[in-house]
Amino acid sequence: MLKTYSPGEVSLTIGGSIINSWNSITVARNEDKNFATVGTQGEVTRTVNASKLGTITIVLPQASADNATLSAKEISNGIESIGVLDKSGNSIVTMAEGFMTGVAESAFEKEEGEREWVFQGSLDAYVVGGN
Repeated sequence: MLKTYSPGEVSLTIGGSIINSWNSITVARNEDKNFATVGTQGEVTRTVNASKLGTITIVLPQASADNATLSAKEISNGIESIGVLDKSGNSIVTMAEGFMTGVAESAFEKEEGEREWVFQGSLDAYVVGGN
């Protein structure tokens, strides 16, 4: 069966603003969901970690007008809701209360570069699906 992925079918919203010109979006939990410890007699205990803390990293082209939108959000130092939806598949990510960790690093060079924006917060929905 032929599957198709189209980046144009992925929508990104941050605090009500639609971000259209991203190069990449990366989502990751900050801690493992489960981990094991081993006692002195070899007994193994699995611990279920309740933390939903995660990081969403958004990379924009240097020339993107969306950099000004994210820069304004960084200046306001507010809490933002973030949503990522893959309409050509079934992946969905929501972070109801995320905060930006800092302003994107900026380099000015001969060729266009990228700007990386990082948000952290609770990953309220984190479904990694296929297409």
